[in-house]
Amino acid sequence: MAKNLFEVVQSLFIPFVLAGVVCAATVRFDSEKLKRWLVKSLAVVAVVVLVVSFLREKRLIKYNQIHNIRLLVASLIFGLCYAVENWLYVVRDHARFGQNALSEKKSFVFATVTAATGILFVACHLLYSVPVVFSLPFHFLGMYDTYFSTMYLAKCTGYLFGWLACFLSAWAAYKVLSRSSEKVNALVFSALYVVSGFISFVGIVGIINSYYRRKIKIPTGLRKSLPQLISAENLVFFGAILVLIALAVAFFCYYTKIHGEYTNPAEHRKLKAFARNNRRWAGFVLFLCAFVWVDMTVIKKIANQIAELSPSEEFQLDGNEIFIPLEQVSDGHLHRFTWTNDAGKGIRFIIVQKKGTSFGVGFDACDVCGDVGYYERKDEVVCNRCDVVMNKSTIGLKGGCNPVPLFSRIENGGIIILTDDLQKEEKRFK
Repeated sequence: MAKNLFEVVQSLFIPFVLAGVVCAATVRFDSEKLKRWLVKSLAVVAVVVLVVSFLREKRLIKYNQIHNIRLLVASLIFGLCYAVENWLYVVRDHARFGQNALSEKKSFVFATVTAATGILFVACHLLYSVPVVFSLPFHFLGMYDTYFSTMYLAKCTGYLFGWLACFLSAWAAYKVLSRSSEKVNALVFSALYVVSGFISFVGIVGIINSYYRRKIKIPTGLRKSLPQLISAENLVFFGAILVLIALAVAFFCYYTKIHGEYTNPAEHRKLKAFARNNRRWAGFVLFLCAFVWVDMTVIKKIANQIAELSPSEEFQLDGNEIFIPLEQVSDGHLHRFTWTNDAGKGIRFIIVQKKGTSFGVGFDACDVCGDVGYYERKDEVVCNRCDVVMNKSTIGLKGGCNPVPLFSRIENGGIIILTDDLQKEEKRFK
């Protein structure tokens, strides 16, 4: 439950809040037609994102990491344009706009372009982040679990709470900013854009480094500093929370007093109720920020707890050949082994019986999650970091969270593995 809650909030919190900020800007538009168009456009974006997420999960459309790079680059461009347009709107010459029909037309066109840019920015962010989160429930069910199991229910509960927290954060940001000035709105968006832009930049570099290193060259210094950038990305995430906290505190303090003129007690009570309602929204934003902060610290720590690996088993070593008798690994369970090279580094590998005399042999590490290893849960082989259940029939094959394949052969009633093949993957293990 904790892991799914953390993953959803980490992926969707900033995109959803940015969507709320963009929606809040609609209050400054004088045209009701433009407001209705913006609402309909956002609804269309939501539908498109869900449809694309479903098609990607069912693999009905081709999708690879180059599409993610395009979305991230587009979000950086549209976000920058939208931030500039926001500030132009703030500093515009009021005397020039709205004096005649031509000026009103220019103002309407400018507002339309600004709204369209904001929608495209939100669409790029959501198309990048939502499909990954959308696919999570399809991987909750283990081989021996059912949809009515306690574990599946707990995972779905954490998953839905994550969506709820992100949606409420977007709604609260919208309510507060829609009652704030244009300058505050532009300032908050600019600050959040810097945060999201840094995360997008790190994502672009990470994708290129992992998938397109040969096609797209990145500076050596940037590639070497990628681990530090990823660590900084986690810290930068808290910058978005601090921006919202500062907004909520300022909004709360501003409405500790009544603003506006009144001529009778009824108007006075109305202004007091308005101020009180705004303070409540500010308090709600602070509550949500506190929740997300706890989620990204305490809940994240719980979610990333690593299960203790089972001890390594013994094997026979003859020169550069490791021999493991078939009867030792023919019980259908996960068997872990560790070979230590001349440098004293332990290189782990696992063996799992598939069907009959078929065995899955691979390193106790994968391309995605590193050397955290795999453990056994109810006769399932599970990744120790992402909690994905392995299909035993695919162990020994390349791809996804599967163990990195390790060449082996069956001979003389046992499995033979060459230490030279183990040594080739030494760098995978710390």
